Amino acid sequence: MVWCLVGNLSDVHAKSLGQVGPVYAIIETSVTERQKPNQKHRSQSFEPMSLPTALTETEQHLDLSYTVPWDITDAEGNIIYPEGYRFNPLEHRRFRTMIVIDGSDESQVDWADTLEDAADPMTRIVITQGDIAAVSQRFKRLVYRLHPQVAQRFRIENVPTIVQQKGAVLAVKAIPVN
Repeated sequence: MVWCLVGNLSDVHAKSLGQVGPVYAIIETSVTERQKPNQKHRSQSFEPMSLPTALTETEQHLDLSYTVPWDITDAEGNIIYPEGYRFNPLEHRRFRTMIVIDGSDESQVDWADTLEDAADPMTRIVITQGDIAAVSQRFKRLVYRLHPQVAQRFRIENVPTIVQQKGAVLAVKAIPVN
């Protein structure tokens, strides 16, 4: 059967079918070309953060629950979520552990490299300062820069810090490197 298919390929010829109607130049830019300015903007949209080094171990717990302030209805007016409904995303999705370090401080990079969590490919390595490319090469994966809104939302005040899910809350633990 395969031989029949291969044998028939010698009779196949490509040829021009001609032009039917007017031909116009393509003026649309490719998707990759359209994304380049956005990528440049995203990578330069904020400056590296400078956070103090943790001197003592601290841990705080964040509850990400949201309470609906009014009834949420569908198009017919049926209530989907009543006012006061409480939603916690951590009850439905697993939060990926995040290790936040100062990438310009070699002792913090070495410390993070010894962590068991750092070996997990699902763990996010995030730096406040330093060379992203060098730290990425060290950990053999993508490394991210800490965005100020993320630092504020997760109350990250010192480095190094580990943000992990513990049940239905996030534990934000600053750990001094000795």
